[in-house]
Amino acid sequence: MRNMLGKASLAALVMGLGGTAALAGSYTPPAPDPVVRHSPAPVMRYIPPVTNPTLNETPFITTEIRPFYLHHKIPNVGGGNVDGVAVQLRYALTDRLALIATKDGYVDVDAGVLGDDEGFLNVGGGLKYAVINDLAGGTIVSVGARYEAPIGSLKLNDLVPLKIQGAGDGFANLFITGVKQIDRFQIQGSANVNIAIDDDVDSSLFAASLHMNYALTERFFPLLEFNLFHWFDEPNRNNNNLQVEGFDVFHFGAQDTDTVITGAAGFRFQALENTLIGAAFEIPLTDKDDGITSWRVIADAVIRF
Repeated sequence: MRNMLGKASLAALVMGLGGTAALAGSYTPPAPDPVVRHSPAPVMRYIPPVTNPTLNETPFITTEIRPFYLHHKIPNVGGGNVDGVAVQLRYALTDRLALIATKDGYVDVDAGVLGDDEGFLNVGGGLKYAVINDLAGGTIVSVGARYEAPIGSLKLNDLVPLKIQGAGDGFANLFITGVKQIDRFQIQGSANVNIAIDDDVDSSLFAASLHMNYALTERFFPLLEFNLFHWFDEPNRNNNNLQVEGFDVFHFGAQDTDTVITGAAGFRFQALENTLIGAAFEIPLTDKDDGITSWRVIADAVIRF
């Protein structure tokens, strides 16, 4: 009883800070055990990715809350910084099907010569389904679909305002994601197509992510992650002549953009039985002036129910 009360108190505190109401009566599948057991069939551990949080979805079906903070350094295109907070929600309807709310948040943007603003991001969510759910064999593959509603309120450049959230008709997102675990080593990968519904305003995006973690101890998991972003159907909205594009905070509707690849190193730590904390430092592996990222730090907590 004491353990149950502790979990409930922790969840209520986090949801109160994120301004999120608790979901009552949720279906709770068997919790993936983060401890590697040395046996012919090790129990799968749940170590979700840290970077690219709005697109790189884990294949696991869980009920959880994930608050996170990011600090983003903008390169020479405008200079400046982005600081933001957000809360993701996942709700397991069955052991194979989950509702997911993966994009929201409030950010403060100081983009140097491009201007500054603060406000809300677009809101996105959808469903994911585990087509392969072989926990004993160490393999899960899920597919999903999301919609990003253009209700954000961010813009840059006061003279010729350029909306970076809240423009167009939003995005339709289709994704596939999978994980394979072999003893202490685990690898996850995902691929997304983020299609702009109004291609006269927003660029469409193909994104792919790779995550690798290793159980150094029963609670500590160092990780490496790589992300690829390639834009297509680029509209050059309002003839802005920008040749860089973003993937979560920034939607410029730019043209002639270059593919961006990033790499990140970080960790996850099992702080409590149902709680993981994590952090990662991410840099572009391609020319930083080809994108909107000089470097980025993300820190989060994943609280399961």
